[in-house]
Amino acid sequence: MKQFLQGTVLLIVGLFLAGCDDSSIIDKEEPVKKNVQTQVQELIVWHTYSEEETKVFENDLIPIFEDQNPGIDVRTVRQSHNDQLKSALIARASSGKDPDVVRMDIAWIPKFIELGLVLPLNDYEGFHEVKAQMRYEALKAVNAGGKYYGMPLNTNTKAAIYNKHLLQLAGLSKPPETMEELLDIIEKNDYKIGMSGVTPWQSLPYFYGFGGEFFSPDFKKTSGYFNSKESIKAAMKMKDLYMAKKMTPELLVGSPQIWEGVLSGEYFVIDEGPWFYSIKSTQERARLDKLLVTAPFPVTNGKGSVIGGENLVIMKGAKNPDIAWKFVKWMSDKQAQQLMSTTGLIPANKDVDFEKVYQEFPYYRAYLEGINDSFLRPPIGEWDQVEKIYTKYFELFLSGNMDAQAALDLASKEIDQILKK
Repeated sequence: MKQFLQGTVLLIVGLFLAGCDDSSIIDKEEPVKKNVQTQVQELIVWHTYSEEETKVFENDLIPIFEDQNPGIDVRTVRQSHNDQLKSALIARASSGKDPDVVRMDIAWIPKFIELGLVLPLNDYEGFHEVKAQMRYEALKAVNAGGKYYGMPLNTNTKAAIYNKHLLQLAGLSKPPETMEELLDIIEKNDYKIGMSGVTPWQSLPYFYGFGGEFFSPDFKKTSGYFNSKESIKAAMKMKDLYMAKKMTPELLVGSPQIWEGVLSGEYFVIDEGPWFYSIKSTQERARLDKLLVTAPFPVTNGKGSVIGGENLVIMKGAKNPDIAWKFVKWMSDKQAQQLMSTTGLIPANKDVDFEKVYQEFPYYRAYLEGINDSFLRPPIGEWDQVEKIYTKYFELFLSGNMDAQAALDLASKEIDQILKK
């Protein structure tokens, strides 16, 4: 596969995503060319894989796809996952520029659907066969009005990671399965919960776990839900734990060192994604296995932790959508997803042989079991704005600058105003 360099650099991104520190966002467009003699069609793919994931994707998967599909030349561009990338994709798709295919965070997709910048896939050949292979939870993020605007590539959720020694000291042979059980253990043993922050990704699993609500079932409003009696009670429970120093004392003053804290025994439990393990060496994972116990996040009212992951989407500016679909379809197949699983990514294709995966990555089991009870962040195009409001008011009431009722009332009012626009 040939290296793809295109145009001048719009910006050099200094933010990291799993070690991704050398990415660029393309500014100028170089037209996709078709070689008249060989009839080679270029397919431009932007992705946000980490360095190790990129090696497997570009050095193993792409050559296999090109060998199986003569005449298609896949050109990949590695990007950093940040707001600059999102803005660049919106601008380029709006003007009909490449890329053709993008590996996109599931939380971004509703905005791109709303703007009409990604193509629905329902009518492509073989769509229904591919869809049948995907995990239902992963498909929810790309479904809007019965149309599917992408195919799940990899999925994840957060599992509960317990300090094994503290679990044994509490006289427990296995981790708690519900939030009620977890709270009972925390109270009886004076243990701490390591919550990493107050953004929805970080705190919603606990807010829901303590009985809170957020949106109406149709995602049209938050009034009567986010500021309901149940939600106020859940918010107060979070504050009580925080004030009693049973939940991350450094929650509002920076990035808490929760990874180190659960290893040292400062925290009884933290919640984290599979990257907690996947970025470690085999030897280090073996050491962690002696110190920690990983289990699905405790469930309340059918909700465990938040679902995450990435999907492949075909952009509005795709020069040849049929070829783009051929690539998306191939990457959704179990062969490609089985290969990517060797990097520690969790496949969205349920037909992958997970017993082989478990042999190398035993921690997968807790995450895959947890996905069954995972919840999707509200699939709305205004999610970025809603997320900021949620975070602002959680910080205000946890810091004591506003009581929970007032904070959630104002948050609901501001969010609903955005939803009405």
